[in-house]
Amino acid sequence: MRNRSGRVATSEVLESNPKSSRETSIRPECMPGPTRYCVSATEAKDAAVKTLLRRALGPRELTEPEQASLVELRAKINMYNKAVPGLRLQLPSYSFSYHPYLSLNLEICADYYFKCAHLRFHDDAANKIVIFLTSFLEQYPLEWKVCSWKNDFIAELMLGEFNGSLNEQREVAERWLKWYWKREQQKNRETDIHLSPKRMAASSAVLELEMLGIMDHHPQLWIVPGFAGYVTFVNWLNRHWAALAYNKSGPALLKDVVSKFRPRRQAVAFSDSDLAEICDAYESIESSHPAGAVPPYQVVLTLVAKRHKVSPRLVSEMRAEQNKRRRSHITSKKARS
Repeated sequence: MRNRSGRVATSEVLESNPKSSRETSIRPECMPGPTRYCVSATEAKDAAVKTLLRRALGPRELTEPEQASLVELRAKINMYNKAVPGLRLQLPSYSFSYHPYLSLNLEICADYYFKCAHLRFHDDAANKIVIFLTSFLEQYPLEWKVCSWKNDFIAELMLGEFNGSLNEQREVAERWLKWYWKREQQKNRETDIHLSPKRMAASSAVLELEMLGIMDHHPQLWIVPGFAGYVTFVNWLNRHWAALAYNKSGPALLKDVVSKFRPRRQAVAFSDSDLAEICDAYESIESSHPAGAVPPYQVVLTLVAKRHKVSPRLVSEMRAEQNKRRRSHITSKKARS
């Protein structure tokens, strides 16, 4: 479809848009030349946000070195399977991301296989093999997923094909199966809780906080302030709040704050409504801190949490959990290497 000037345009571009280009966070000149003239400012912003969301929440594409590592891993798996056919190591046919599998330790897969195979004909084999299967699953869940040999031992355990009386093997099998399904149900409950609407909203708030930091690292890409811009305004409020709030409150106070801050800080590209929103968040927590010493991060946290209709505490908990998972992943990767 073409507009009056003859340029090709999407239906979104043709729709009336009450927002001006100043309200768009991505700079049009930072877009590729052929693109910046046929994509509206709002579409540019939406595309940038969707890209960041996809990077944060969606499957991460492997880099060229990682793709090479994956090819090398598949070759090693084939080598192990040819050397010991009973291992039956196999990457999942589909994975949300193959990135975690790059740290697989195939020696551990083989080590547990030989340990279980060695115990197959021992007295009380069922009990001893269950101990190793439990340890394997708990300590190396990623390796557990790629080891098809474990299914053979679990089947033999359920069918009572190890050394020992059938009653003893049945008791061991029932106990292990009960533990396994209890563990799986607990993981499912944790997943359901993690994906609850409140926690999803809190995750979005955490992403917004992360984006503010990214914007500080690449200010040339944005025409709205990152976290540093909030710090500038909150520090100004800390210095002037007592005088500003002495005989005013509510909308009158917010209007006075905006009118007095704006002429002094033209470089801070907040809209008047943005300043009022930040000021409202500041006012809501100001009494909980020493006079003139409200931490800028707490103001931003309160503001972002309010936008996503969740508590600042939940957002902080979610951010702490994500940071813990990152540290755990790094530690686990180092341990595997």
